[in-house]
Amino acid sequence: MNNYFMETHHHEWILTNRLGGYALGTGNLINQRKYHGLLIASDKNFQRRHLVAGMEEKVEWRGEYIHLDSNNYSNCIYPEGFLYLVKPWLRPYPIFLYSALPHQNDILIRKEIFMDENSNTVLIKYTNLGHHKLHFELHPKYSMVNHHDVSAPGSLDWEAFDTSILQQTQDDKRQAQDDQSGSLFQTLRKSNNMQVYGYLQNGEVVENRYSYYNVFYPWEVMNGFPGIGDQITLFELRFDLGIGEENFVIFSDSPIESAHKLINKIQKRYENLPLPRDYPDLPDTDDTQLSKIDYNDSNLYNQHDYLKILEFSLKDFVSNDDIVAGYPWYGAWGRDTMVVLNAFLHSPNNLEMVERVLRKYYRYLQDGLIPNMLPESGRDVNYDSVDATLWYIILLYKLGKKKNRQAFWEEVILISEQILRAIIGNTKYPFSLRPDGLIELHEKFSHATWMDVRLGDEAVTPRAGAPVEINALWYNAICSYEDMCKRYNENANKQIVPDLAIMAYKEQIYGSFQKFWLDDYLSDRLVGDEPEMEFRPNGLLATALPWSLLSREQMEKLFWKSYKELYTFYGIRSLAPSDYRFRKKYYGGQKDRDMAFHNGSVWAWLLGAFCGTYVKVYQGVKSDKEICAELSRFVGSFRSSFMKGHIASIAELWDGDAPHFPKGAPAMAWSVAALYNIESYIAALEGKS
Repeated sequence: MNNYFMETHHHEWILTNRLGGYALGTGNLINQRKYHGLLIASDKNFQRRHLVAGMEEKVEWRGEYIHLDSNNYSNCIYPEGFLYLVKPWLRPYPIFLYSALPHQNDILIRKEIFMDENSNTVLIKYTNLGHHKLHFELHPKYSMVNHHDVSAPGSLDWEAFDTSILQQTQDDKRQAQDDQSGSLFQTLRKSNNMQVYGYLQNGEVVENRYSYYNVFYPWEVMNGFPGIGDQITLFELRFDLGIGEENFVIFSDSPIESAHKLINKIQKRYENLPLPRDYPDLPDTDDTQLSKIDYNDSNLYNQHDYLKILEFSLKDFVSNDDIVAGYPWYGAWGRDTMVVLNAFLHSPNNLEMVERVLRKYYRYLQDGLIPNMLPESGRDVNYDSVDATLWYIILLYKLGKKKNRQAFWEEVILISEQILRAIIGNTKYPFSLRPDGLIELHEKFSHATWMDVRLGDEAVTPRAGAPVEINALWYNAICSYEDMCKRYNENANKQIVPDLAIMAYKEQIYGSFQKFWLDDYLSDRLVGDEPEMEFRPNGLLATALPWSLLSREQMEKLFWKSYKELYTFYGIRSLAPSDYRFRKKYYGGQKDRDMAFHNGSVWAWLLGAFCGTYVKVYQGVKSDKEICAELSRFVGSFRSSFMKGHIASIAELWDGDAPHFPKGAPAMAWSVAALYNIESYIAALEGKS
């Protein structure tokens, strides 16, 4: 098996809508997680429901059968649809080409999966690219549970589902004039009132009930979670496809109206995205279709098309005027949202969206802090974060520079002033300002940074004391506020004078920050005035911010020490391997993984701070061409993976030691945002030179 197949079978494709719903799977369409499936619907609070796991797909020609699907069981994979897979493509949406065995031009089937932008609706398209008429029999595999759950073995009683079919005749279809021709079918699971609506454009739908028992999800079992569950089919979908013909199946959590218009709308969402170079097109007459498929693992996209794919990958996370931190199990997280919004500022078309999100968080502002997590899946809003609010002020400043309007400057100056005063006078949250002006997290709030994992009530990587990046953000928030006032005053009749009580901290923080410096790196935190001798990437977060607290020479030392001990092709380690607490692998049960989460695991989102620090060190020292070459080298692995079609998104983290395997959420917003930020900077620099 060549490298392309190894990569795409290991990585995952993803489709999302603007509601938090998604479809997710592997490159060979074998569901390895309980979260894999064709339709996982979401409401506005990111309460998600796993509705359709997949479809059994059997294709017949002259008495011979081809299976397109595969199910994992504890002792086998059956049927072996993956053997008939000629090639999968993960972007711009999942595409799969199937053939008979041995693979041949006579029998070729293209399957494509799309998702509606504004509803929990998925579209599956089948196209006959071969030379013979084919007969299809499909059985939707329903799950209809909370997306964190599986249906326990034996729990899917056929009588627990109500079903109905509205099948139009050919005369009905002509009368409908293509407005709603086709067959509608729906089911209700009575125990939880979950409903799924289906549509088949051409063909026949009949009831056909049976169960798929003990479907196995190995990636869940590896992580210590229940990984065996049942699925049920309630319908059989039958249709024929002549040479060059196509057919559509729709699943949705709401009634399907004007299906043909919906099909066109969904496809239109993707029509301007670049297709892979060897995309299998209409049937040819010279038996060359398979010879056009690239099996050599070369680039499927040029640089321009890659950037368009990357931008679309970033937009996967925009939902409900917010940013989903990651799929499949995260919702809207304040810290992640602020980091990710920075990437959207590169395009003027995104500024309104960024402003809506920032205004939404302002509505949740409480005693000087924005939420760490908005209400989600029945959980209350929480404020367990200091850095999210400081990022927020910096984002207001950056958005203000893009908009450059007096009314907006005036508004965000007042907001920033309100927040900064509340931080200075805080008595509600477990943090305080030290006599030297630095923010100190109390023991109860030692999890209130991005290294926030807890076992029970105990922080795994406690940041009690004065964390380095929190205080760099604190300084930068004050500087942002000061510059807001300056920019407003340049074109105002009435001047805004920065609050003196706030500004008094600026020079104090600047002087106190040198306490973090340890010859060639920054201490991760101060306990009293004693630096903690941990080498973590938080110093990079501090140095990459707009206003510097170190000299260029200091930042250069920090960068190259980070390069030596923390840098990998997939991101930056959360702890140096020389530290006795370093964990090589993110593996095992929940406790084992939590212990490794910030103790050595590699984080892709930190590439943003790593490359940002490099730029601050060498801008004006090296040529633009040299800087672009180095930045391209730092992100070369991800760039290559996208251009070769190996990945559809970027995972949350990787193992701390080689071989580095992707772990955590398979699609993480700030991971993608970091790459997009770096690539946008490179493109702008190359365009300038």
